[in-house]
Amino acid sequence: MPIVPPSKLAQLQCNTRNIRNVCVLAHVDHGKTTLSDALLATNGIISSKLAGKIRYLDSREDEQQRGITMESSGISLYHKQTENDTEYLINLIDSPGHVDFSSEVASAARLSDGALVLVDVLEGVCTQTVSVLHQAWVENVRPVLFLNKLDRMIVEWRMTPSEAYTHMQQLIEQVNAVLAGFWEGDRLAEDSRMLDEAKERWRETHGDAPMSEWYLEEKDDSHIYFSPEQGNVLFGSAIDGWAFRVNHFAQIFAEKLGIPSPSKLQALMWGDYYIDPKNKHRVLNGKQLAKLYGAARVATSVPLFVQLCLNPVWQVYENAVINVDQEKIDKVIGALNVKVHPRDRRSKDSRVVLTAIMQGWLSLAQACMSAIVEQLPSPVDAQPLRLPPLVHKSPKSAAESRPPPKNDVEKALYECASGSSDAPVPLVAYIGKVVSVPRASLPDFSSGKVQADRVTMSAEEMRAKGRDAVRRELALSRDTPTGTPLSVLSPSDTASPLSSGISTPLHVEAAPEASIDSLTEAVDKQLVLKESESEDEILIGFGRLYSGTISVGDTLWAMQPKYNAKDAKTLPFLKQTTVQSLYMMMGREFVQLQSVPAGNVFGIRGIAGAILKSGTLASDAQICPNLAAIHTETFPIVRVAIEPINPQDMDKLARGLELLNQADACVQVVSQTTGEHVLVTAGELHLERCLKDLRERFAQCEIHVSEPIVPFREGIV
Repeated sequence: MPIVPPSKLAQLQCNTRNIRNVCVLAHVDHGKTTLSDALLATNGIISSKLAGKIRYLDSREDEQQRGITMESSGISLYHKQTENDTEYLINLIDSPGHVDFSSEVASAARLSDGALVLVDVLEGVCTQTVSVLHQAWVENVRPVLFLNKLDRMIVEWRMTPSEAYTHMQQLIEQVNAVLAGFWEGDRLAEDSRMLDEAKERWRETHGDAPMSEWYLEEKDDSHIYFSPEQGNVLFGSAIDGWAFRVNHFAQIFAEKLGIPSPSKLQALMWGDYYIDPKNKHRVLNGKQLAKLYGAARVATSVPLFVQLCLNPVWQVYENAVINVDQEKIDKVIGALNVKVHPRDRRSKDSRVVLTAIMQGWLSLAQACMSAIVEQLPSPVDAQPLRLPPLVHKSPKSAAESRPPPKNDVEKALYECASGSSDAPVPLVAYIGKVVSVPRASLPDFSSGKVQADRVTMSAEEMRAKGRDAVRRELALSRDTPTGTPLSVLSPSDTASPLSSGISTPLHVEAAPEASIDSLTEAVDKQLVLKESESEDEILIGFGRLYSGTISVGDTLWAMQPKYNAKDAKTLPFLKQTTVQSLYMMMGREFVQLQSVPAGNVFGIRGIAGAILKSGTLASDAQICPNLAAIHTETFPIVRVAIEPINPQDMDKLARGLELLNQADACVQVVSQTTGEHVLVTAGELHLERCLKDLRERFAQCEIHVSEPIVPFREGIV
C-alpha cells in the first residue's frame, strides 16, 4: 500500500466518530510489536515482508538488542473499510509487557478507549496478562482478545484441529475467569457501599429499630466476557501474518449451508454445533445430534468451528511446511484464489510460501483493523462511560448508568465536543506521560528534510539514519556545556486562575497592574525559553484531548495530580504554560500540527516545569476538573546511590537525574541532606535502562553506582 501522507491523517482527526484510540497489551514476548508491524505495513510505513522482523516501534537500541519493548510508542494509521468505503483514523499505542514497565502500560490504557489483548496460546494466561487485563478494567477500556501463535500448535506441538479447539476453549475460559474475578470484586465493593448507605437512611427514619430485609440488585455480566461468536476474539499468528474472526468464515459458508444470513451462522460457529451428516444444509446442536443419531455420534463428530475454520488452516500448514508438496500447494493457491508471486512460489524457504498464502487469504492487518473498528468504541461513545469516574473520583460502576452532565464542562467532556471559534467549549486534556527526545529529532529544529525522507527512504534506512544522528548529537554534546539545570524551568507562578470562563484569554501580562516583579518574571521566562531551545533533550508530553481544540500558542493551566481548586494550599501544583508545538505521534517521528480537535492523542512541547510526570491541561482551572491520577500495578522499590566518577560532573548528574525523573513515570529521585543522590526504580531491567540513559543522554558523564537495595517492610492488618 502507498504511504499515507500526514495531511490525510490530520484531516481524519476532525471526524471524531471515525477515530479509534487503541493500545496493544500483553505479557512479555506474546507478540505485541510483531502485530504492530503488520498494522504499520498497511500504511506503507514498512514492507509487509519485514513485519515482525524490523520491530519498527522499538526505536531504542537496547529494545532491538533484547527483543522486548521498554517504552510505549504511539502511531496514527489510516484504515478504509472495504464494505462501505468509510475512512478511519486508528491511533495505536504499543506498550511493554515486562513487569518493570507497568507504568508505561498504565499511561497507554489511560489514553486509549480500546485494547488489543494478546495471549500466547501455548503459554496461556501469565502474570502480566492478568496485570494488563486489570489495568484495562480499571481504566474502563474495552478489550478485544487475540489468541496468538497458533502456528506453534501446528508445527511444534503437532496438535490436531480438534485438540487445538479444546485447548483454546479452555484458554478463553481462563481469561474470562480473570474478568469474572474483577467483576465480583467491584460488585462486593459496590454492594458494601450500598448497604452502608441503606443502613444510614434507615437510621435517619427509624432510629435504632432493626433493619428490614434488604436485597442486592442483580446485574447482568455477560457483556464483559470474550466470546468468539460475538466477534471480540481473533485467532491467528502474528509472525506468519494471518488472523481471522469467525464472522469471516460465516460469510463464506452461510450461502453454502443454506443459512439466510451470515450473522445467524456466526452465532453457531463456536460451541457444540455440528453439520447434519445427512442434510449438509442444516446445523444441529449437541442434543439434536444425539437425539437423531445417538450419543456415540456426537463423540466422533467434528464441531462446526473445527470443520469450517481450523481444518483449512491445518491443511495449508501441512502442505506448505510440515510435508512440503508443491503440487498440493498449487492446488491450495488455486482453491483459495490467492495471488502469490512466482518468486515466492520458487522460494526454498517454506515459510516464505506459507506467509504469502496466509497473508493473501487471511490478512492479519485486515482482521485486526476490522475488529478495532467494529468492536471498539469511538471517543464519542467511550467518554460518557470512562470519564465520570475520572471527573468525580467515583467508583467505576457509577458510570454504567451514564449519569447526565452537571455543567457545561461535563457536557463537553461527555460529548467529546471540539467547539469552534464562534462557540468555544472548555478545553480539558490529560498528559499521560512525559518523554525526552533528542532535539534533532523534532521538526521544529530541523530543515524539514526528515518528513521528505519518510516518503523516499526505506524503513531500515530511516532507522539507521536516526541512530547515526543521535550518536552524532551525543558525541558533540559531550564536548559542550550542558546548559542550565531544569530546576530553572519550574516557574514559581502560583497565582490564582481566572474564574470568569473560557472566553477570557489566560495571559499573565493581562493583569491590570504590572509590577516590577511581574515584568522581571516575564523577562526571566523568555530567557528560560531561549535556554531550553539549546538543550540536547526536549521534553514532550504524550496526551489525550477530551474536549475543546488545542492550538499552538494557547495559554493553558497545567494541574498536577495533587492540585485541588477548593484547597488554596495546593496552588503550588498549578502552573500556567504556553503551547509551543503540537505533534502527531508517528513512532519516533513527530509530525507538526497547528491544532488538534477533541478525541485525539497528541504530543505537546511547552509543558516542561509545569507537569512533572502526568497531569491535566485545562483552559480554566476553576471550572475544569483535575482528572484522577493514573492507577499503576507496580511501584519503584530498587534503590541505588549514584555519584559521578569525576566530582566536577556533579552538576551534570543533578541535571541528568532531574531530566530522568520527568521522563520516566516510574522513577523516583531522592536527594539526601548529605548530598547523596538516590535513584529508585521498579526492577533490575528498569534500573539498567535508567543508568544507560543517564550515562548516554541525560547526564553524559561516567557514574559510580552502589549495590542495589530492596527495602523489606512488614505490616499488621
